[in-house]
Amino acid sequence: MKHAQKKNLILLWLAQAISQAGDAIYQLALLWLVLDMTHSTVITGIIAMSAYLPALIFGLYAGVFSDRMNRFKLMIFSNAGQALTVLLIPLVLWYGHENVWLICGFAFIRSCFNTLFQPALQSFIPMLFPPERIVKINAILVTSGHVAWMIGPFFAGILLSILSIKYLFLIDAASFLLGLALLLFITQPIHFSQPEDHSHWSELKQGLSYLFSQKPIFWMIIITFINNLFIMGPAIVGLPVLVKTALNGTASDFAFVEGCMAAGALGGSIIVAQLNGKLSNGIIWSIGLFLDGITYSFLYWASSVELAMVMIFLHGIGIPLIMVSRTSIIQLHTPNRYHGRLFSMVHLGVVGTTAVSSALVGIGTSIISVKLVFLGIGVGAALCGIISLMIPMLRNLR
Repeated sequence: MKHAQKKNLILLWLAQAISQAGDAIYQLALLWLVLDMTHSTVITGIIAMSAYLPALIFGLYAGVFSDRMNRFKLMIFSNAGQALTVLLIPLVLWYGHENVWLICGFAFIRSCFNTLFQPALQSFIPMLFPPERIVKINAILVTSGHVAWMIGPFFAGILLSILSIKYLFLIDAASFLLGLALLLFITQPIHFSQPEDHSHWSELKQGLSYLFSQKPIFWMIIITFINNLFIMGPAIVGLPVLVKTALNGTASDFAFVEGCMAAGALGGSIIVAQLNGKLSNGIIWSIGLFLDGITYSFLYWASSVELAMVMIFLHGIGIPLIMVSRTSIIQLHTPNRYHGRLFSMVHLGVVGTTAVSSALVGIGTSIISVKLVFLGIGVGAALCGIISLMIPMLRNLR
């Protein structure tokens, strides 16, 4: 690997690790703050939904912007916007405006900026590294998120023993600014591809038409939509409800549970790197879907916070198998000029459906046991993996 590529990989990894550690702390702080203020799983679900709605509303157009604009500048703009928005949350709390719907609005705006960042990042990576290294590069970069989601919650758990939850939002804002500073040192491609002169709507239609013509990629994204309807709500809303109401845990306990999931995901990243070249990306992705779901159902039998930590660690192992293989499939099988639009569709499938899933879990846990929710949803998500393994065109994706 050339010196410039090594430097870019290190800078991208550090920038992602730092900003995603802030993300982990922010998500923990936001959901626990709302659950503590309202004592309502329904309102907590609605707030979680608001934080992911922008992907549903603007997600596809974010991909068009990524394909038309300088992706690097779009990443910088997004990080700056997220930092400034999240700073507003502790400010309004310090001035005594403890209005949950105002916090909901800030969460929505912050997510709007993040919706721009993800397709820009995933489209920018193939511009920095050669195709033959893409799978390994993705496997390395995805570990930044797992390290971040392990360190962030543990760090938050320690901080919550000495500071109020408001200060966690300041740490998130600082993480975005530090990540932004690191991105500025990346050696950029000399030539950015010039977009064709079409309207945004025309380019969106072109991207959708291309997706429909690529049946394996199309069905992979459809299954991603369905799987995330099962998985994401429990991950965002179900876990804090499980820890607080079913296991009588504290905010620190929730932080350590989240950290254990990230620790499992870090182990999964090592596994997926070892599987590269031995199994097709399609098989790795399908196995990840199955593990992601079936391990969630184990939480039905969680009787303590400590047992939940072990179970959620096992759940975390499947996450990178899904993420690395899916990202690599799109980057390797499709032209870079479509990557912004295609990754915005994946982001829509992952984050957009999180909005719906979070709201449904918030409502569901107000009616039935949260453990029963995990059991049913885990089995449903595991079936997505089994179905994927049974479809040859998905199973054979390299």
